[in-house]
Amino acid sequence: MMGRFGLGAALAFALLATPAAAGEQTLDKLDLVIGKALFKRPWVPAPASTRGDDGLGPLFDARSCTTCHPRDGRAPAKIEDGTAGRGFVLMIARPDGSSDPVYGRRFQIDAVPGIPPEGIIGVSDTPLPDGRIARAPHPLELGYGRLDPASGLSLRVAPDLKGRGALAQVPDAAILAIEKEQAASKDGVSGRARRITRPDGTTAIGRFGWKAAQPDLASQSAEAFFLDLGLSNPYHPEPWGDCTPTQTACRNAPHGNANRTEGTADDALEIGRPLLDRVVAYVASLPAPAPEPLPEPERRAGARLFAATGCAACHRPALPTRDGGQAHMFTDLLLHQMGPGLGDTMPEPGAGASQWRTAPLAGLSDALADETGLLHDGRARTIQEAIAWHGGEAAEAARRFGALPMPDKAALVRYVSSL
Repeated sequence: MMGRFGLGAALAFALLATPAAAGEQTLDKLDLVIGKALFKRPWVPAPASTRGDDGLGPLFDARSCTTCHPRDGRAPAKIEDGTAGRGFVLMIARPDGSSDPVYGRRFQIDAVPGIPPEGIIGVSDTPLPDGRIARAPHPLELGYGRLDPASGLSLRVAPDLKGRGALAQVPDAAILAIEKEQAASKDGVSGRARRITRPDGTTAIGRFGWKAAQPDLASQSAEAFFLDLGLSNPYHPEPWGDCTPTQTACRNAPHGNANRTEGTADDALEIGRPLLDRVVAYVASLPAPAPEPLPEPERRAGARLFAATGCAACHRPALPTRDGGQAHMFTDLLLHQMGPGLGDTMPEPGAGASQWRTAPLAGLSDALADETGLLHDGRARTIQEAIAWHGGEAAEAARRFGALPMPDKAALVRYVSSL
């Protein structure tokens, strides 16, 4: 029997095997332990006596990765008195993809001493006649004046991280084959792989993030370090994080550079390549969530209904991996038009306001048990509510679900709830 990091460690090491991904390092199980410690580490502002822990901010959303990913899972996503708690993030961008000139790419709710935070994430929940809740963000107590009128907003919950190493191992060719297959079908489902242009001009297939904005775990983790904690890294070397030129006190605040590897380009970074690689290895080692056990006849009946209603067209139970295995995550990693009901106000190059990457359903049973809410902004309280929000390409599947006899509907909900 494999240990805690057995299969996951194999995936992690495979993921970091190339020089481009790991700077020709050889990582072992000790590196995974270090990565886990870094993931849980509470960072502090610079300068600090604990030099290896400093560099937080100046603006940030959390002090550690685990704040928004407790037990490596989905954020709690709690709304109290109309205010979003830790684990929500508010993205900001203009239609051309540029950031807000004052607030940058992220509306950050916390700051180091002496620096004003950007404000509070207010949330408006509007009950609808059918029992659903429509959710929209609105920044409160703005610390630096008005946002640009052209800037759009997108409220998002920090997702479950388990099984992402397996998704990283899905070949681009497999994702593109599904895109081609759906384009040729006549069922109204036609997902699109998101093409990401890298800084060097090459193109990669996006697969991570609510809108598939990141092609790999390294770039996804680097963005989280930069925007969530304000820590510079090889992908985002700016020491002041998301502070814009108009936020002069923020730009001039002390910055940490203690996490250095002498004699390399990492000298001025708060999260150098060796630290980033170990965190990526830890995240890649997390196994896919295990579904709750169901009696075999019940599981088979639920799986048949899942396919018959069209849910499996996008939430594919498994995708092939490079090692000949399968990623049992219930996604196709494609962007789909989900209708205006799920749209935000932040279209961006490569993804429209109502386009979302198919969210993996693996781990859904944990999200339900923890009452984190469902969908990208946590608005849905139940499986039924989440399905009712499915419009656009998913409208027909939602209609088929609604037309099922009550016993079949209950069986399908039980199956999906077990994932």
